[in-house]
Amino acid sequence: MGDKPALPAKPSLLKMVDAVQDMMINNAISGSPNGAISGSPKGTISGSPKGSPRTAKKFDSGPLLLNLKPPEQGRSRANSFVDDPELKRMEEELFNHCKITENDLKANSGMLLRELEKMGILRDDPRLAPVVTTLKTIKQKVFPSIYGIDNIKLDFNQFKKVIKQSTVLISKAFKGQFVIPEFTDFTQDIAEVYEKCISHSAGKPADYIPQLARGDPTKWGVSLCTIDGQRFSIGDVNENFTIQSTSKPFTYALSLDQLGADVVQKYIGREPSGRNFNEIVLDHNGQPHNPMVNSGAIMSASLLLYMVKPEMSVSEKFEYVHDFFTRMAGGYHVGFQNSVFLSERDTADRNHALAYFMRESNCFPNGPNNKGGGVDIKNILDFYFQTCSMEMNAASMSVMAGTLANGGICPITGERVLANEAVKNVLSLMYSCGMYNYSGQFAFQVGLPAKSGVSGIVLVVVPNVVGFATWSPPLDAIGNSARGVMFAEELVKIYDFHTFDSVGDHVSEKKNPKVQNYEEKSLKLVQLLFAACNGDKLALERAYLSGLDMNMGDYDNRTALHLSCAENHLSCVKFLIETCKVDIEVHDRWGNTPLQEAMRFQRSRIVALLKREITVRGISVPVISEEEPDEERNIVSINSKVTSGASGERNMTATSRSSSVSSSSSVSSISINGQSYNEVSEMAAMTIQGAFKRMKQKKAQNGGDNSKPDVIIK
Repeated sequence: MGDKPALPAKPSLLKMVDAVQDMMINNAISGSPNGAISGSPKGTISGSPKGSPRTAKKFDSGPLLLNLKPPEQGRSRANSFVDDPELKRMEEELFNHCKITENDLKANSGMLLRELEKMGILRDDPRLAPVVTTLKTIKQKVFPSIYGIDNIKLDFNQFKKVIKQSTVLISKAFKGQFVIPEFTDFTQDIAEVYEKCISHSAGKPADYIPQLARGDPTKWGVSLCTIDGQRFSIGDVNENFTIQSTSKPFTYALSLDQLGADVVQKYIGREPSGRNFNEIVLDHNGQPHNPMVNSGAIMSASLLLYMVKPEMSVSEKFEYVHDFFTRMAGGYHVGFQNSVFLSERDTADRNHALAYFMRESNCFPNGPNNKGGGVDIKNILDFYFQTCSMEMNAASMSVMAGTLANGGICPITGERVLANEAVKNVLSLMYSCGMYNYSGQFAFQVGLPAKSGVSGIVLVVVPNVVGFATWSPPLDAIGNSARGVMFAEELVKIYDFHTFDSVGDHVSEKKNPKVQNYEEKSLKLVQLLFAACNGDKLALERAYLSGLDMNMGDYDNRTALHLSCAENHLSCVKFLIETCKVDIEVHDRWGNTPLQEAMRFQRSRIVALLKREITVRGISVPVISEEEPDEERNIVSINSKVTSGASGERNMTATSRSSSVSSSSSVSSISINGQSYNEVSEMAAMTIQGAFKRMKQKKAQNGGDNSKPDVIIK
């Protein structure tokens, strides 16, 4: 009797648990508000029960909808159900990247979240809310008491559904397409500057009201938000405080946004006052000097009360302004400290005097609800004190600074809160007037728009890059946070953030955080080699003056000197060896030095120049035969078969395929004028170089433009 067929193996307990969990996760995703579809997911990978692209034999992806509502965040494709091979490939790469080990069949949710945090996308980012909400739904329905959202294992189809509504954001992050691609390195530098400023203990908290006098002088926090919503915080960034004078640029911006610059300039000037921020004085036009001093901020409050949406009551107007601040902060906390408001109002003799002086001078607007001098001073001052008593922290204020840096579009919500024109005008005045009587010195040393408040907050804006918020209660003699000012000054020593760092060509060791390190180096290398190839000595001079390494080589280690020698640019060779002192002995991928390049292409003057420089430097070089026959001929040896031709001939007659070839050698060899080459690599390079030269000659014969491009290297 034959053997009985073996019974099918019973599934292991772990496999059964995995199958049940997969089913529950699919049901949770389907029931989630952000879930995609229910039932068996379309796009299952054949041959892989886990849906992993790593073990896939055939992948038939279903349609994927990119439902990105905020248009300001950028959209690379319209919402459609059209298959996108690039998107599929990105999803598979992302899925594999989020595995804990290479052999895992599932991705780990914690890996995804942690990688995004390294790139500056925090879990509370509104753009990431669909992903976090879906993971929380899975945790609640599948792992209610065992796991958090950091340890959920997802197969490929589940992973794809979880990230679906945030695909564009996640793709930009992993492709390094944010404004600061090397975000980890950037935050390390910020942390070092933060630590350096901790020991700076000068100054003391403001004491004109008790609430500010109680500020802890040891508190110190720094937070930042880029225009792409990358965020980083260190120190006491969640401590709440009143924003004080940092409210002034925002109330002024709201007035500009609603009324226009032409209207607002009739009531508020644009010049630095050169006086104390609370001095009772007007400019030559009988107006407050600028919106950053108390008189100007009081005028901004009156414009909001009487000219912006005048049909609103005072209470409704406060809600309107509070909502504006919340939108600027991306929906984060904006509170109100009533005790500070009451203390401000009780100690406001100077501000009352300012307001009555301005009313006497007919400074206030003639709005629909008032007749010039009939404005209510109490309401105006109360409204001004209320805006100064709003409560925030450094983390939320950095988003407001980032919104200004982004031209009025909140980086983490994509909502346009302010018109670009209003932001431009506000940043101009923050640059010239934002740091009290230190504004000129701050502009000179830091060169960035900024605004400080007596609670210890300092906002610094790097337009089109990032916004910073620092908080430390001790103030210097002028009224600015001592640590905040030091942080800004140290920051611009490391990065080229100063407004005028880009002026001219000068040697600078400052970093540029907006490009990846390899990308910046590659760009400079291409520009350098392009200048050498085309004989653009002026571009080489600019490169040298900007501090560029003139010895840089490409993938084949061919340097600017190699190319200048090969292309017979004598002036460039002379500049490189005599002024730049580049390495003459450098070898390219094929072992050729610049001298050998010059000799190969018979650049006699360059050969003489190089030999003279070699003698001056005391470099010993092997003897290279330079015997010249009566008639200069090209000699080519292919596998020991020698052919020759006159030097003027452009075409070489190839030997017949039937010619004898040594059977003892399996590698073809070529010798041209005594120089040996590998048939595959060297001859290919020479063929390409010859074709390039013939193209240039043909272009010249056809009357093409042979002018050398102006290569600019920064």
